[in-house]
Amino acid sequence: MQQAHSYGRQLILQKHNEEAFKVFRANAAKHPEAWIVHAGLARVYSAEGKFDDAVKEMKVAQQGAPDPQKPQIDGLVKRLEAKEDINR
Repeated sequence: MQQAHSYGRQLILQKHNEEAFKVFRANAAKHPEAWIVHAGLARVYSAEGKFDDAVKEMKVAQQGAPDPQKPQIDGLVKRLEAKEDINR
């Protein structure tokens, strides 16, 4: 699950968005309860310009994330609320 998320992030950085979206969505289908897959879906929605959906997914991720991750996720939520693509 973590490896798939990291791979999806790498694909986005390399501008292979469609392939990254497939990885994130497949990860979410396999592990719908995991907080990290919601962060991945938020990245998909962010790249698509669907910021309201991205905020919702990132807030779900924030609820389940380990405490050390929460400040970083909070920053991502704020960027999404400002309609900023978090993949850049």
